[in-house]
Amino acid sequence: MLIRNLWLVASFFIVLTGIAAPSGLVVALGVFVFLVGGLARAWSHLSLERLSYQRVLPERRAFVGEKLPFSQVLINRKPLPLPWLEVEDRIPNALAPVGRTLKPSYLPNTGLLARSTALSWYERLTWDYELQCTERGYYKLGPARLRSGDLFGFFRQERQEEQSHEILVLPRMYDLQKMDLKPARPAGELRGRHLLVEDPLRPAGVRDYRPGDSVRRLEWKATARRGTLQSRVFEPAASLELLIALNINTMELSWEGYDPVLLERAISTAASIARDSLEARLATGLVANGSYPGADRPLRVAPARNRDQLTRILEALAVISPLTLTPLEQMLEEQRRLLPSGCSLVLVTALLDRPLTATLLNLASRHPISVVAVGDQIEAPEGLDVTNIGSAFRLGEAVPR
Repeated sequence: MLIRNLWLVASFFIVLTGIAAPSGLVVALGVFVFLVGGLARAWSHLSLERLSYQRVLPERRAFVGEKLPFSQVLINRKPLPLPWLEVEDRIPNALAPVGRTLKPSYLPNTGLLARSTALSWYERLTWDYELQCTERGYYKLGPARLRSGDLFGFFRQERQEEQSHEILVLPRMYDLQKMDLKPARPAGELRGRHLLVEDPLRPAGVRDYRPGDSVRRLEWKATARRGTLQSRVFEPAASLELLIALNINTMELSWEGYDPVLLERAISTAASIARDSLEARLATGLVANGSYPGADRPLRVAPARNRDQLTRILEALAVISPLTLTPLEQMLEEQRRLLPSGCSLVLVTALLDRPLTATLLNLASRHPISVVAVGDQIEAPEGLDVTNIGSAFRLGEAVPR
């Protein structure tokens, strides 16, 4: 405060010196310093008045790899010009504008988009950018900080704009056919354009055994009677539903942390399966043992096949965090009573431990189950259909769609 009021003390001292001299020139100099300092102080005090800062984001969602248009708008609504103005807006590093370098920030994974300019009276200024969406996630832009002052730089004013904007970066989706994972395969056999899912509680008879039939389908009484292996045949399920179960665990032990590469593979694979199953007119849902940001509840999206369902699933996958709240096998047991008989289940995972395997085998008596492995080769337990697609990612065969 003393330094900021130094002009007042200096002008007073100069005037007293001029009177004591006596010297009219010195007194005039003191008055001049007083007037200039007062003008500068008033200019600084009014510099941020009626000055508005706006972020313009026509779109708030994008896929990984896409760009979002972003503008900063400054409007000076007063007759007082601003000789200098500094703007610092907080931007996540994963959304760094194309061609701009962010200044370091005290917050992790966040930088400052800094620019300076001058504004004349009643001037409107717009800076246009493109935000490069490099990582899936839920992000916030802001707050912003404005600084300005007088012409000489003696006095400074600062203001923080608390308004923030949210952006969702949705996971990348892949062409499953080029990864040796047919879009309809996780949900059953595709005959023509009609998806057939059998209901294990609605037997329709028996037929001769075919290579690939599960041991659980064998009908031993009919086999003994006819002398050849016989497999059960079931009626189609009344409701064509698919539940995608996403296991976000990528390490055997939770305290080891997580593998971000495997996590993103799993999330993108789940998103791709959801897209293809909805295109096949299946009611599709999602459960995951991750959590929403700032929430203590696991992620669930009830099966549906309306036109907004894919958006709901992608938004849920975009915000999911690697924090595991509940074991996936426990979530599947809780979900079991909510699923209609015959509802197909697809597990997307990098790991397949014993508790999860036991739960899947238990569910297999009522639901067709497939496992899609995105990491290293997972040994397929007897009774479970496991498809490994990790090599497609490693060899670059995973093609975005």
